[in-house]
Amino acid sequence: MKIIVTSDLTIFGELRKLGQSKGFNVEKFIALNIKENRDTSEDDLTYIETANNIIFQSKNAVRYSKNLHKGLQKNKKAKIYCLGKYTKIELRKYFNNKIVHPDSKYSSESLLELIAKENINKENFMIIKGEGGRDYLENNLRDLGCNVKTVNTYRRVAKDSFLEEKVLAVDTNNYLLVSSKLALVELIRTIMSFAKNYNLILVTPNKRLSEGLNVNAFKDFLIICNSSSADSYMNILEKHNEKK
Repeated sequence: MKIIVTSDLTIFGELRKLGQSKGFNVEKFIALNIKENRDTSEDDLTYIETANNIIFQSKNAVRYSKNLHKGLQKNKKAKIYCLGKYTKIELRKYFNNKIVHPDSKYSSESLLELIAKENINKENFMIIKGEGGRDYLENNLRDLGCNVKTVNTYRRVAKDSFLEEKVLAVDTNNYLLVSSKLALVELIRTIMSFAKNYNLILVTPNKRLSEGLNVNAFKDFLIICNSSSADSYMNILEKHNEKK
């Protein structure tokens, strides 16, 4: 089998080493470019110094919000929320605040459930994310009576033809790991003309990511939680590959 990663997966290095030890090819072909937004307002800079709670929706939200970091470093009482442990690792490079995330099932739904268990009525939240990112948290926090300010610190831009046909394996399964809807849209567009010639298996962290999209080009569809380790990914893919 062949494994193709289309995003900046934290465990990619571990996954590639496992693949090498087992005789599987694990390669990375990034579907999206990340562009930083540099138009942070004075209001944003002031708000982050006083907000009770800060939510980072991704690792990129941490990496591309450097112009906000100084303000948050002043706000030592703010609680920081994120969706999972990999974003927490990125946050620890810059902040000493308390950082909270779901223990498993890294998603906006799980994080909201965690936050809702606390006394958050009328508290202030700043959500830091990318353009086009989910607005599930901001909408639901407002419904709970919270004051919410959202800052989009980066945008994702699709790369033309990021995956060439020649990199696909002809005689085995090709597992395509996709972590965002925009990346999946670009993948489908890229492989449309040659997909029927290969065994392509789509792998995503949740079913929601593929909703509304035509995934008929894929022979099968696997869901692997984005909190999974490299060993878990490999075990699931190996078991699936043995059945086909």
